Amino acid sequence: MTGVSVHQLSFAASKDPAKLLLQDLDFEIAGGVFAVLVGPSGCGKSTLLRVLSGLTSATSGLVRVGGYDPAELRTALPLAVGYLPQFAAFHENLSVEEVLSNSMSLRLPGGVSQNDRAAWLRSIVELSGLSAILHQRVATLSGGQRRRLALAEELVSDPQFLLLDELTSGLDPHAELEMMQWMAGLVQQTGKTVVLVTHSVANLQFANTVLFLNRGRLLYDGPPDQVLPSFGASSWEEVYGRADQLVATRLESGTSDRGGGPTALRTAAPAGVIRQFCVLLQRQATLFFRDKGQMWLQLMLLITFPVLVAVFASNGLPEVRSLSLRIETSVVDGLTERLHLMKESFHVSSLVAGLSMFQVILLTLIGANNGAREIAKERDVLNKELRSGLSPFAYIGTKVVFVTVLSLVQSLSMTWFVKTMCGFPGELGAQFWILFLSTLAMSSTCLMFSAVSRSPERASLLAIYLVGLQLPLSGAVLALPAWLTLLTRPFIAAYWGWSGYLRTFESFRHYDIVQQTTKTAIAQYNASWVLLIVHVVVGLGIAWVVLARNKNSLH
Repeated sequence: MTGVSVHQLSFAASKDPAKLLLQDLDFEIAGGVFAVLVGPSGCGKSTLLRVLSGLTSATSGLVRVGGYDPAELRTALPLAVGYLPQFAAFHENLSVEEVLSNSMSLRLPGGVSQNDRAAWLRSIVELSGLSAILHQRVATLSGGQRRRLALAEELVSDPQFLLLDELTSGLDPHAELEMMQWMAGLVQQTGKTVVLVTHSVANLQFANTVLFLNRGRLLYDGPPDQVLPSFGASSWEEVYGRADQLVATRLESGTSDRGGGPTALRTAAPAGVIRQFCVLLQRQATLFFRDKGQMWLQLMLLITFPVLVAVFASNGLPEVRSLSLRIETSVVDGLTERLHLMKESFHVSSLVAGLSMFQVILLTLIGANNGAREIAKERDVLNKELRSGLSPFAYIGTKVVFVTVLSLVQSLSMTWFVKTMCGFPGELGAQFWILFLSTLAMSSTCLMFSAVSRSPERASLLAIYLVGLQLPLSGAVLALPAWLTLLTRPFIAAYWGWSGYLRTFESFRHYDIVQQTTKTAIAQYNASWVLLIVHVVVGLGIAWVVLARNKNSLH
């Protein structure tokens, strides 16, 4: 069976199992034809397309695409079926050529030579009519141009089946006519099976077959020129007006298989994980450097946050330096000096502990900015690429490299500047390591939020809440009740960063003063960086699990 076969298909809404969105559908679409699904809004057209694509499972009945179960086909051979939702998603700062080149590198297996890739790209560009806009950025394209690009991107993997949802929606009459002609020509030239969902009935003559749905039932399945006669109508308006009164007549009993078994499909496995990782990493760098707003924000954070620490430290630092310079000249002077030292110790303790926490909190804020929106902002593009065989491991690997590089630069800037300007004692390398892990831990945790959030706004809100809780729950300012400390401390990255940073002063008077005056236990240096690494691993691990699960469901 080279086409599509559907027998007694029903699909119920997940929130209301009694409500059937599709009811007892029964039809076949031969291989190598152009089929159009039409019907009133909400009749189940898009739902049917998702079932055929394997993104949604039927409640009952039998569905076969090329003789395969759609879900199994999508898992085993993701490039065999091209699915295009109503609203195509792209990275707006990439050019048309870059979008197609990236898609080709992510989807086509490594065995395809560069010459063959270049030739295939030229043929797709020519077939799609994109030659004149090849170097334009996606953000500048019109609606019709974006639809052509979306279709061209699906053609990259040369799928045998193309399932298109509202591809012609919103186009002007001439552009819609061209698109319908283009798809009819595509079927004739390549032998692909194309199924298009549309509300427009203006150019149905270019289709080989039309399926008319209403309230989840199939009312017509046949050539476009026989739709009106089959309903005894003189216009489509009359058909739509009488649709609720019509009774489906094509319901059949039984659930036997139809259309034969699976056939050999002309397709291949997607590109390997390493190749996908390299392509995504290059694209990540391109997008980062083209986003001028993000570049300026990163530069501003890199400069202003360390300066803020130095500004807040400027008034108290002379007292810190002078503690070890006073000399006792007599017993009376010695007692006076000790009293003065005790008084100043409380102030110095607050200054050292506060500045240590201040730079940790600022770095966790930077880390939240690194990761909070990173996955959620490209959710639609990611889902599209996961459907086409993208490895979640390759994708998460790219984000790991991205946030790691940012965290390295940001923590190095903070460590060096504070060390230079404030003159804090301790080993520079040890201080950098603990501040770097603090930044990376928050970046990784916020990447996890970004993976589970449906929108970048929600991910950002979760990150803000998390950063806001770091200071009060760390216990660095006010000691927490023992039971609350036990519950929250393992999850507070700022506490471990603060403790680890203070431990770098252990051989100096600064640490003694803080230890004597603070009521909060200061964790060991090694324990601090180990716990921060656990934060990194857990955050990234959960993000990967979520994406892997999304790849299998994509509901």
